[in-house]
Parts: sequence; C-alpha cells; structure tokens
Amino acid sequence: MAEGDRAEKHPSPAELDRFLLGEMSPRQAAPILTHLIHGCEYCQQRMEPTASMLFGTGERPVEPVLEAGAEYDFPLFKALATARRFVADRSTTKTGTRRTSAPQPLRREAPIAEPPLAVGTVGKDWERCQAFIDQCRALRSSDPENMVLTARLAVVMAERLDGTANAATLADFQARAWGELGNARRVADDLAGAEADLSYAVQRAAQGTGDPQLLARLMDLTASLYTDQRRFDEATRLLDMAFAIYEREGDRHAAGRVLISKGLTTGYAFDVEPAVADISEGLGRIDAARDPRLAMVGIHNLIWCLVECGKVEQAESLFAHSQALFSTQAERLDRIKRIWLEGRIAAALVHDERAEQRFREARMNFEELELFYDMALVSLDMAALWLRAGRIEETRELIDETLTVFRSRGIRREAIGLLLMVREAFQKRQITEAILRSAASELLRLEGSPARRSSV
Repeated sequence: MAEGDRAEKHPSPAELDRFLLGEMSPRQAAPILTHLIHGCEYCQQRMEPTASMLFGTGERPVEPVLEAGAEYDFPLFKALATARRFVADRSTTKTGTRRTSAPQPLRREAPIAEPPLAVGTVGKDWERCQAFIDQCRALRSSDPENMVLTARLAVVMAERLDGTANAATLADFQARAWGELGNARRVADDLAGAEADLSYAVQRAAQGTGDPQLLARLMDLTASLYTDQRRFDEATRLLDMAFAIYEREGDRHAAGRVLISKGLTTGYAFDVEPAVADISEGLGRIDAARDPRLAMVGIHNLIWCLVECGKVEQAESLFAHSQALFSTQAERLDRIKRIWLEGRIAAALVHDERAEQRFREARMNFEELELFYDMALVSLDMAALWLRAGRIEETRELIDETLTVFRSRGIRREAIGLLLMVREAFQKRQITEAILRSAASELLRLEGSPARRSSV
C-alpha cells in the first residue's frame, strides 16, 4: 500500500500515540477506536503488542436472505408485508432485472418528510413535530418519563398536520412519530403500550410511500421490544431484515447500528461469541464522530461479552483504551455500569480486592437510584467472589439480604424463586461459584430493563 493511501485511510502515527496516551478528546478517539476494532493490520502492527490482541474480527457472512412471507410469523408485522413487497419492487427495473448501480448516498435513518410548503404555518408545524421526535430520541438514556411525554406531543402534532400534504408522505411522518412513542413506552417499561403503538406505526407505514428506511427503522424498534420481551429469535430475524434493507440502501452507519443491536440481543440470549463478532463489525461500520454515544454503548457491551467468553485480557485492554470516550459521553447510569464492568474484569483476573471494591461501589450507587434488580445482579457477582475466597457466612448473609429486598419491592416471582434456589443450595452445602453465576445469568435473562437501558 502506498504511503499516500496510508495517510488517507489510517490514523497518523502521531494520532495513534496520542490515542494510546489518552491525550485525545472522546470525539477524536471514537473514530480511531472503531477503525482499530474493524481489524486494521497496519495500525495493529504500529500499536503492538497491545492492539493486536484487541481488535481482530472475522469476515461478515453474506447478506441474509429474506424469505418470502417471513414477516407473517410476527403478529405485529402482517401490515409490513405490503410495504416490504413495495420496497422489493422498487429495487427491480422495468425490464425485471435487479439494480446493479452503486449504493445511493447516505440518508438519515429517519429522514424528515418534506412539508408541502417550506414557509408559513404548515411548514412550521412539520418542523416543530420533527423537533419533538429528535428531542425524544435525545432523552432516551436520561429521562424516560419526559421521553414519553415528548413522543406523545409529536404524535398529537403529527395527527393534526395540515391535510394539504401528500397523503402517503404524511402517513410516513405519522408512522415515525408513532414509532418513537412506542420506543419511548418501551424504555419506560410499558411493554404492552409499546407493542400497541408500534403496531399502529406499522399500519400507518403501510399507507405510506414504502420508504425502505422507515420500514427498517420500525423493524429495528420492534426488535428492541422483542429483546425486552425475551423473544430473542424473533428480534434477531427482524434485525437481519433491517440490516439487509440498510445494506441495499447504502446506509453503512445505520447497518452498523443494527449489527450492534443484534450483538446486544444475542448477548442477552447468552450467545456471546456471535455477539462479539456482530458488535465488532457494527463498530467498524458506524460513523463514531457522528454518534459517539452509540460507539460508547457498543464498546461497553463488546467488553462485557469479551469477559463472558473468557477473553479477559482483551476486555481489560479495551476498557483502558476506551476511558477517554466514556469520560465525557457517559451519564450517571453508564458510569455505574462501567464501575460494575471494571469489577467483573478484576474478578476474572483474580484481582479480588479490586473487584470487591468496585462491586461495593456499584451496588451502593444502584441502591441510591432504587435500581434494586441491578443491585441484586452485582450482589451475586460479589457473592461468587466471596465464595471463591471461602467467605461462606458473608455470602449467605448477602443472598438473604438480596432476597429480602426482592420480596419487599415486589420483584417478580421467578426472580425470587431463583434466589430461593441459591439459598437452598447453601442450606444443603451444595453451593458453588458456578451455581451463583448461573443464577446471575438467569436473573439477567429474566429482567428486561438492563436490555432496554443498553439498547442503541
């Protein structure tokens, strides 16, 4: 490769040095992180020995085949059949052959439908409604209640937009608003309301222009709902469909975001090695400077999956190199989860004192926020640490304390049943670290809210 090509396609040696020394801002560091994770051998050689064990990824399989009628397997998606066939028809020329032209330029993943008038009351109403949609997306990780309120305002305004607009274009816009309301309800733990709103969004989309990116967006949002409902196979199928649409439309960033979402879904289904592959490739596709928070979420979950599949040294190094990105992008809950993740890395490396310190800190912070389920998950990690050290009585007391909290807070019976099983194992002197870790994994699988807070 020529030196000129290297200068254009790779970070400079000075940039790599600044990145390794932690001297970059998060916005500067994010594109370099995603470039390295994508598997750049040239930059790996320059950063040896650390980078070579961090950022290798495999080849992506061919684009998934979308089976005819597959969407009928999903109760929500009968209305998508017509829209999806419309999208397929658009990619066929009048002579009946598929398009072979280069991908179109990137488009916004939820483009603003142009109002019929650029000025005046009608145009301002469209712009105001779009502003509400953008605002509710920004509130997703920080204020779920206001996110729902803002999305409701977007829906009300969209439904009242001037009827002089093209009917199909207006239906697209209304579908976007309903989709955002459904996603807001999901984030706020109203899964039944989310399903109803997303279903209505799909019905609106079926009356619209057949915009493929709108279709992919609704598939993506519904996949997040299915993940929270632990319907992992259905979520994965929808994400494969959305990925195929974004690929066909040439939207590399949106396709990367869907791959990260797929990695989160497969990770919650405990299929962690495919999750590592999907998240790694997704990070290589996204424009991290455009959405550094997406890069942060993807990297956090990649590290989590690396720990789960035993690649702890890689996880530790990536954790250290991503510190600058997290330092300004992370909100309070992100920071607590990162403390917890640091404890899990330390525990896997048998740095028990450091692990206990971080678990205690994360547990205290979750308790302050009244996130008792997350507190219980950290407690089980700490219990496994203490059991390994032979601190049997302290471990038993911690499990009893967690069980008391679950009962007092009305946590679901299945979760209480798992903790009762763990306590019974103590009573029968059959408790093992493996039993504690299995219980923690099943608790994570039972609870939807961790997945919702990590969705992209």
